[in-house]
Amino acid sequence: MSQLAGLGFGAGFVLGAPQSGSGNPAPNPTPTQLGVIQNVKFTISGDIKSLHGSNQYPVDTAVGKRTIKGSFEFGQLTNNVISQLFLGDAITTGVVATILNEAQVAVTSSFTVTHGANFAIDYGVVYQATGIPLTWIPSGTPSAGQYKVNTVTGVYTLSTADATAAVFVSYSWTDTAAGTTIVAGNHQMGWGPIVALDVLFPYDAPTPGGMGFYFPNARLGKIDVTTKIDDYTMYGTDFEAFAGPNGSPFTAYNAF
Repeated sequence: MSQLAGLGFGAGFVLGAPQSGSGNPAPNPTPTQLGVIQNVKFTISGDIKSLHGSNQYPVDTAVGKRTIKGSFEFGQLTNNVISQLFLGDAITTGVVATILNEAQVAVTSSFTVTHGANFAIDYGVVYQATGIPLTWIPSGTPSAGQYKVNTVTGVYTLSTADATAAVFVSYSWTDTAAGTTIVAGNHQMGWGPIVALDVLFPYDAPTPGGMGFYFPNARLGKIDVTTKIDDYTMYGTDFEAFAGPNGSPFTAYNAF
């Protein structure tokens, strides 16, 4: 006995291809797959209008405006996805990396953090023993429980009263050789890539197959970020598809 046609199983797959000739694509528009899809939901809806006379039930109905709106949740997010599918802003090499709780000891009441030569932003100092934060001062000589930092050299200076104190330091530094960065632009209303979305729901592919929906013109909206204390970070977004210049809002295909 063969399997029933039209079945689906699992979360499915979502692939996006930014359109190079419309919208506001990122530099070098590149197709990409959304990583580790958790769930997909979309609704192809239509407003049903009813024509009533003097009786209770309508004498006719007709479909008015239609919309295609959906959402999906996924477990892998990269700057490439953000640039190509959401913002259209360029990616650059290098990153401002954040160091959390670097252990230091103020042997002579001052010390230089590991990445002091490329220091960017101070995020505070706390005592290792108690977790109590020290107070930053902009200049002058620190008193007990205070510190100042040279943002050019990454040198931290504490009070002589804290000369042997073990502390944790949090800061950011500029790594020009690794990672990527997107600086989001504040564009005019309406800005953003137009993306072709292919949503696949395979089942025992390629035989007997599965169901798929191709939306040639779509816009992706929000980026939701959800964390848990003992689970993976999850990302979510919504989208809306439209007809576009070719007049077709979607194509449904069945691989049987």
